[in-house]
Amino acid sequence: MHLSASHAFVSRGALPRLLFHAVVAAGLNTVLLVGLDAAFPIVLASALYTVLAPGVAGLVAWNYARRPNAAEPLLTAIGFTGVAAVVDLVAVSLAAGGAELLHPAFGLGFPLLLTFGATGLVGEIVSTLKHSQRT
Repeated sequence: MHLSASHAFVSRGALPRLLFHAVVAAGLNTVLLVGLDAAFPIVLASALYTVLAPGVAGLVAWNYARRPNAAEPLLTAIGFTGVAAVVDLVAVSLAAGGAELLHPAFGLGFPLLLTFGATGLVGEIVSTLKHSQRT
């Protein structure tokens, strides 16, 4: 990530679009988690979610980052991960009276860490591709 003194960390109007895309990614991942829990035993569902959730977030981040005025990759990663954490905590607390959503061996931390890495990496790749196309 390259920040200069003259470059704003967040472009005007980028934050609402960032939050929209982050909510879409978190919503898709919640649907994925519920679907996996319904289709597979909890250990397998948790393992699949840990692998697939960052991929879903990465695809949505790719769509977000390739548009003009996207936020810096670090802010993109923080936004996507923060929204995913809030949505995951809400989903877990809603399911607290019912079945477990994730196996304790996997938890929410590892998928969130991978989401942070995937969205940041995607942001960096798209930023680099945009920069190389301009020159």
